[in-house]
Amino acid sequence: MKRLTFDFKRGFQIESHAIDKVKLWNTGADIGEPVHAGVSVSQESALRLSVVWACIRLIASTLGALPADIVRKVGEIREPVDRVPSWVTQANPDSSWFEFAERCFESLEMDGNAFILISGRDANGFPAELWTLNPRQVDVRRGPDGKVFFLWAGDQRLSRYGPANPLGDVLHIKGLTAGGIRGMSPIEAARQAIGLGLVTEKTGARFFGQGMMTDWGIELPDGPPPRSKDHIDIMRETLKQNHGGSSGSFNPLIATGGAKFVKFTITPEEAQFLQTRAFQVEDIASRIYGVPPHMVGLTEKQTSWGTGLEQQVIGFVRFSLLHRIVRFETAMSSLLPRGQFLRLNQRGLLRADSATETEVLTKQLQNGVINFDTWRALLDLPPRPGGDRYILPLNMQILAGNGQAVPAPTPEVSPNGNGQAPAEVTQP
Repeated sequence: MKRLTFDFKRGFQIESHAIDKVKLWNTGADIGEPVHAGVSVSQESALRLSVVWACIRLIASTLGALPADIVRKVGEIREPVDRVPSWVTQANPDSSWFEFAERCFESLEMDGNAFILISGRDANGFPAELWTLNPRQVDVRRGPDGKVFFLWAGDQRLSRYGPANPLGDVLHIKGLTAGGIRGMSPIEAARQAIGLGLVTEKTGARFFGQGMMTDWGIELPDGPPPRSKDHIDIMRETLKQNHGGSSGSFNPLIATGGAKFVKFTITPEEAQFLQTRAFQVEDIASRIYGVPPHMVGLTEKQTSWGTGLEQQVIGFVRFSLLHRIVRFETAMSSLLPRGQFLRLNQRGLLRADSATETEVLTKQLQNGVINFDTWRALLDLPPRPGGDRYILPLNMQILAGNGQAVPAPTPEVSPNGNGQAPAEVTQP
């Protein structure tokens, strides 16, 4: 339901939507066909699997923490704009930019869709207040006229925002679609793998929770006289009193009547169970979310992301985060006036160690790629006099402040053509 409110300070009407905040996020139900592992897999139950939680948290929090810059393309460069929309810092009264962006990426990683409700506009008609809707409560439809619209919470019809409808209600960001009008949920696509991870985790919890794992025991010989339950209970209590806890851990054990001390080891079946759990972590992290296993706690194996930690992080940014960043930037840029773009500052993600970064910046400075003021700005330091000039090696030309090359002085050539001053002739 739309409503118009009058801003007495500015003297114009602001269009807004009445928002039932209870509808913004709620619990989800089971998705699609049954899981053969015998457990229910929904967007909420999948978060109980630690690797799913870790991957979504890592991606959503990392990308949500990137600073958002609003720039304008001027020629071949992009420069910051003077006036940025209010939602860049405060998306809505309840959410900062970080919380809003984090929620958008979380929605994309869980459902494959992010639905952004435009609930307020500025004097020029551009969006001024943004909310993220529960994707499980949004139904995407295509009308008889071919236009896409949304049904929110089953009964409220919302129009799609886009270039053809700048006054639309909802900006729809889609993940992989396979040609559909709605993005595919990664959790739904990987429901069997996630279900296997959930059931192995549940099996392990029940195994240890019921106390079925012990390190050692006492083996009694077969034959008469048979041991009664009371006799066995007395032996157990005696062992606990004399050998239980840290104070009795080194007391000598004396077994009589042919009893033997037995040390248990993990069985091949139990080892296979542990390998299955480790494989599920690698399968979900690497193949579904594109996260290097070591970033979610699996450090046993070498990865194909590079030899060093820095190369692995760069590979993660390039091959896992970049397409997510481009998708988000492209969609959010459509909310801005023509010619303006939203860019997420990725420099912090690609920053190397201090020694490598200093070496790279030094080479750029010496070759005229950056100047001293650019370097100082990266360190949050103010410019200094003359720092806006670019330098080059001595055997090359020096650039002036306007970027033009300063002509090098032409050496005088001697009459003999060897480029040296003529030798002084001494008269006898």
